Amino acid sequence: MELENKIKMIKEQDPNSYKIFKSIFEVSSALGTMRFPRSFHEKAWKYFGIRESGKLVESQNETLNRLKNQRVINIYNRWTGEGSLFNSLRADRPGMKSEERDKELSGVYDYISDKASGCDFCQAEKYTPEDVFGRIRGKHCITGSNIAKYDAWSSIIFYKRHNPLEFSLSELSDYLETAGNWFEQVFRQEPHYTHPFFVWNCLDKAGASQVHGHAQILMSKNRAYAKFEALKRAARMYQDKTGKNYFQSIHLAHEAAGLTIEGDEIGIMASLTPLKEKELVIYSYNSPFDDNMIKKTIFWALRTYIDQLGVTSFNLSISCPSLNKDQEFPFVIKVVDRGNIFKSTADMGGMELYGSTVIADDPYRVLNALKNNKII
Repeated sequence: MELENKIKMIKEQDPNSYKIFKSIFEVSSALGTMRFPRSFHEKAWKYFGIRESGKLVESQNETLNRLKNQRVINIYNRWTGEGSLFNSLRADRPGMKSEERDKELSGVYDYISDKASGCDFCQAEKYTPEDVFGRIRGKHCITGSNIAKYDAWSSIIFYKRHNPLEFSLSELSDYLETAGNWFEQVFRQEPHYTHPFFVWNCLDKAGASQVHGHAQILMSKNRAYAKFEALKRAARMYQDKTGKNYFQSIHLAHEAAGLTIEGDEIGIMASLTPLKEKELVIYSYNSPFDDNMIKKTIFWALRTYIDQLGVTSFNLSISCPSLNKDQEFPFVIKVVDRGNIFKSTADMGGMELYGSTVIADDPYRVLNALKNNKII
């Protein structure tokens, strides 16, 4: 796997970067082996054999040899406790092959269109509640209160477009600006609600209860939500122990592994410890609700996922530092693929919930797609 080879090269070619890398990550690998009964040879070949244009292009023996010896890479973040197991062969499991993703793409727009009839969110002002201070209106969206709240301040941005996969830079920018206006309104209303959180659950697999394009906007009281607080605590521990800024160091570690893209005052990384497939992490000390370059970066990332990588269901989250002008921590933006919306099996299981995440996608594939997509 390219990831394992790249990490070995860091140690040989750039000892200083390797020192930073090792200050954060622990990396190991192991070979998983097995034996097959002859009665299973044919099925294993059909399940996992490499295909081109739907046809098997490797022999049965070649497939079985790949299956019998599987290299698994284990990456662990010593500070955050995040960890991932990488095995690219898992992308060849039944239901994960590229031709099956192609079938998903051909049907997903019909599925979205079919859900437009009787959609409450298409008429949000008529069929959704509003906040006590009313609705905030953008050019391409409008806010409303979440009828089943996540938290005391928990609302929704309803996009004017029904199809969540169709949006321009202007539209996405308006969604983010409207979110920023809502956060400021809540903060004026109740100043002890200090930490904004934006999350877009796109389609069913990502946790959306409605197909219509919408995002959740929340404010937490006195502190950020738990996962961002855990990250902040880890960053402080790293600073105390090493004297270095955690966010700068983790960007340098990813850069050494060839998993970053240059951005003006923005850290862009394909995560070494992703929560699930294709996780992209963006750090910035400028607000994504105001800064045009960050809006463009988020747009570019989402359009690459949808248009180049065939992603149809995703989570986009934006965790924010305190509105009390605390600049110790950056805004943390994450995007993750949630898989085939027509596949009944979940993309996460007990390992992801209680063990370590198990990853099939090579993070270099995500980086290459982003680098090759020159839409901004």
